Amino acid sequence: MAENLRHLRALQAFDETATHSSLTKAADVLNVTHGAISRQIKLLELHLGVVLFHRRPNGVELTKAGERLYQSTRGAFSALQLGVSEVKRIRHRQSITVSLSTSLALKWLVPLLSSFQQEHPGIALLLDTNDAYADFDRSEVDIALRFGKPGWGGLYHEQIKQEELIVVAAPSLVGKQRRPMLAEEVADLPLLHDAFNVGWESWAAQVGLSPERIKSQSVKYVDSAVLLEAAMDGQGVALARHLLAARDLELGRLIRLDDSSVPLDRGLYFVCRPGDQERVTVRIFKKWLMSI
Repeated sequence: MAENLRHLRALQAFDETATHSSLTKAADVLNVTHGAISRQIKLLELHLGVVLFHRRPNGVELTKAGERLYQSTRGAFSALQLGVSEVKRIRHRQSITVSLSTSLALKWLVPLLSSFQQEHPGIALLLDTNDAYADFDRSEVDIALRFGKPGWGGLYHEQIKQEELIVVAAPSLVGKQRRPMLAEEVADLPLLHDAFNVGWESWAAQVGLSPERIKSQSVKYVDSAVLLEAAMDGQGVALARHLLAARDLELGRLIRLDDSSVPLDRGLYFVCRPGDQERVTVRIFKKWLMSI
């Protein structure tokens, strides 16, 4: 055992090099020099008596022996990383790390968090705002709030809200014009376009307008929060996610122009590792989410 553990650093250098097919990228990940990685791999090859990589102009390629070793190291280092993360999570059971998009944090969760903190002052929350899905195998995230369709590789998930799109604008854009507005009247206003959700054409079909009535626009918004900011600035009418627009509607920064809504085939989901939904702090946070 001691003999094998002597080469743990070399095995880690090999594993990262195999993962990235590059000595340079492995060095960046491990925060060492290119030369250090090269020396560790040569040490490992000398110890095993085999060549592990073919050197190529654009990187490295595993040999047959290297492929066999990589099958073992990938699983071993993934298990180690998972174990370390699990111990850290157990150590900090009174804290929860929540992964969610910036738009969802700004427009929905953050304004509501004071009520959670008042009800559960002993539970600390860390919000990891990132539009990319959290990798539960490689991060310390406890919970992810995801807008989409279920299909997340064996993770526990439960729907929090079903989503729909509604027509909103700043009060200044429509002035004293009567509401609910006719579909033709809405279509005559500047329309703000969301690059991610279904377009105004879907709304037009639902309210009985020809798609030709929908004016094209050169600016499209990927970030839902930015779309809503543009609407509040009076730049046009947004077809927005109801959940994200709700607070601005409540505060009068936005108004609904008609009674239409476009259902989405996606919703907001609570996602965590299987079994974690039974952790006391996670269960408390999930129950609070379901109640708001």
